[in-house]
Amino acid sequence: MRVSTDLMRIEVYIHFLYPGMILKGDGYDENENKVIKKGIPLTYNQILNLKLKGIKKIYYTRERLKLKNSVSKAMISDENLEKAISLVEDIKGHIRSEGTKGTLPLHEVEEVVKNFISDIKDNADAYLNLLDLYHFSDYTYTHSINVATISVLLGVSMNLSFEKIRTAGIAGLLHDIGKIMLPEAIVEKPSDLTDEEWKIMKNHPVYSYNIIKAEKSFGKIIENAILLHHENYTGNGYPFGINYEKQNIFSHILSLADVFDAMTSKRPYKEAFSFNETFAFFMENSGKKFNPAVAQIFLRDMAKKINEEPLYPIDSFVQLNTGEIAHVVGHRVSPYSLRPIVNIFISPTAKGRGIDRYLLKHPMQIDLESDYTRYIVKRIMDQNQINVFKNLLFG
Repeated sequence: MRVSTDLMRIEVYIHFLYPGMILKGDGYDENENKVIKKGIPLTYNQILNLKLKGIKKIYYTRERLKLKNSVSKAMISDENLEKAISLVEDIKGHIRSEGTKGTLPLHEVEEVVKNFISDIKDNADAYLNLLDLYHFSDYTYTHSINVATISVLLGVSMNLSFEKIRTAGIAGLLHDIGKIMLPEAIVEKPSDLTDEEWKIMKNHPVYSYNIIKAEKSFGKIIENAILLHHENYTGNGYPFGINYEKQNIFSHILSLADVFDAMTSKRPYKEAFSFNETFAFFMENSGKKFNPAVAQIFLRDMAKKINEEPLYPIDSFVQLNTGEIAHVVGHRVSPYSLRPIVNIFISPTAKGRGIDRYLLKHPMQIDLESDYTRYIVKRIMDQNQINVFKNLLFG
């Protein structure tokens, strides 16, 4: 499903405007008078003038949201995605204008997460519609919406209580809020960061934690989940390099959701990884970077929630982490399983010459649900390669 490209109306309260803010469309007051030009940074005097005129809020229009995955039945309603976009834009404006003082809109944050939970539970047979972040300049804030929806879905899959799912969703929505404290030139840099810039970037979990802690309304569990979402399961993450013993389950959920969305998002300096490549990364790093129990549930359920078609359908060809090439012949658990039954017919250890050097005399059938030393690293999509493999197997 492609979200409608009709223009949508975005409302912004005046107290959320800040000097330097750029609207993506012309801004109008409630009487439909144009008061702000699109694409031009706002000044302090402009904002003051609007306040002196008694204008409480303005609105502008922009293109509706686009999705990174094409689905026929969406799990999250367009209306609730639009509410989330408006909320994160309001939060950005709030911090820009108030700094870390004041109060974040806790009720609105809870309402957005509650809507996500309701949509996901009510549409269990639908597909998770993830925002295509390449169409937004403020990647950080729209990325947080995807992280929140993935976190909620994972919480539901783990059979967590409503309160715990809510906690995961709120933490996901606010996990990168501290990036507002970093230089915009670093956050929005269209190329790889230098070592020095990367050191600065690594401070954002601490900034996020400080902002949320100052609110005194979200609680220590959410605060710590946000602080530790870049820590690895076995250590060596940041900002502290601590392992799972000092983390909580919500930081583990955030870590999975954050990495999945980051890897599958196109950015100016990188192409998006395919879902196949991303799942392979998660399999390789389960028990290392990611909590293995949470990763197992994520891998079990996520593939069937983002793709209408199985990633590894019967009769497809795949490459394993061992370098072996295999033919998918069945699924013991589910057609959406990332661990199908395969016939390995090309092996790096076989003897011979040329292409036959790797060709096994008799294909070896493996159930990847039982053999955890092997996993799929990619599905082979090149039709010429597929034709060669079919000729080798079937003549």
